[in-house]
Amino acid sequence: MATRRLFLATAAAWWSQALQEAHQHTAPANAAQTPYLFRYFQPQQVTTLRSIAAVLIPADERSGGAAAARVEEYIDFILSHGATSLKDAWRKGLASYNGKSGAAIESMLRESSKAEFDPKSDSEQFFVLVKGAVVEAFYTSEEGINKELSYQGMKFLMNFEGCTHASHAIPEGYKPLVGKESA
Repeated sequence: MATRRLFLATAAAWWSQALQEAHQHTAPANAAQTPYLFRYFQPQQVTTLRSIAAVLIPADERSGGAAAARVEEYIDFILSHGATSLKDAWRKGLASYNGKSGAAIESMLRESSKAEFDPKSDSEQFFVLVKGAVVEAFYTSEEGINKELSYQGMKFLMNFEGCTHASHAIPEGYKPLVGKESA
């Protein structure tokens, strides 16, 4: 059984390699009208991944969540350029969720997430892998960046308010400890 550190390093290397091998291009103007053709995932795997992603990043008042971001397309594109070992990990991980309902998937994810920072079993290791991929896919999508994070683009700010919550205010009389003068 591999150590957690080795697993995380391997998973990061797989994903990094797949990202490097996937040539990034600007989407054509008619991209919204052209349906994505899955290169790696089979239809049942797409359905399963969509269900998992919807549990991890559900729709809310800010955005349509992972479903609206179509994270399964991004993950498929990256995996189609990935190492065979990475593809095998995804195939095996998704198979354990096949045919499960939303409630069953949520229960399985909740159980696997308990060991997120020290994954040992295959299901715990797959949770780390799928969560990282779904989060990356969502927060690099238009849905995640613009709707969820309200990113406004490269704008110059004359003033930066910082956090305005009263509970995060700097205490009166606070002096930062900087250098030897504060000792």
